[in-house]
This record gives sequence, structure tokens and C-alpha cells, in this order.
Amino acid sequence: MDPNVIEAKVVVSACGHDGPFGAHSVKRLAALGMVPPVPGMAALDMNTAEDAIVNNTREVVPGMVLTGMELAEVDGSPRMGPTFGAMLVSGRKAAHVALGVLKKKQEAAAAKASSGAQKEMSA
Repeated sequence: MDPNVIEAKVVVSACGHDGPFGAHSVKRLAALGMVPPVPGMAALDMNTAEDAIVNNTREVVPGMVLTGMELAEVDGSPRMGPTFGAMLVSGRKAAHVALGVLKKKQEAAAAKASSGAQKEMSA
């Protein structure tokens, strides 16, 4: 059977431990040599994990923003329980990161269109 393909300008993945769209995908990219090796999460340490999860929420590869426990898989940070609200804060930060990614893509497309229009005028 042919693979099913989904295209998006940005994907925010919050699937949890080694989720089907996040850490698993990044592990596949690592296997292909597109990103460094993925270490997997460290032992339970809720106090350390809270800050690590929130502070490291980011675009891990172009177009893929990871949030929550998938970051523990990717970064090798400690795993955590559902405490202190870091998952919610990480998700909110991921939304802002995704908006930033989309804005950069829109600006790049607008600059490219403007450059193309200027070339047509000067020709």
C-alpha cells in the first residue's frame, strides 16, 4: 500500500512519550542522519523536568514544534509526572513558536514575491 501523506506549514506535536508524530519522527530523522542522535528521556525528576520541558519547547526540525514529554525523548531531559502545570505552559509556548514559524514563512514568501515582481518590472 502506498503511504499516506499529510502536508502542513508547521506541525505542533504534543503526543507524549515517544509520540507517533513527534519524538518518533525525530528518531527517524536521526536514523537518516538529518538530526543528531536522540538520547531518550532520563529518569524521573519532576523538579528538573518542569523547567527543562518549558524552556526547551521549540522547533526541533524545520516545521516541527515539539512540546511536553516528547522533548524529554529528544533532549534526554528527565521524565516527569503531571505536576505544576508545565505541560500546559509548554503547550502555550509551542503555540507561540508555531505562530513565529508561520510568520517567518509568510515574510519569506512575501519577500520572494516582491523580488520576483521587481525583476519583472526591470526586464
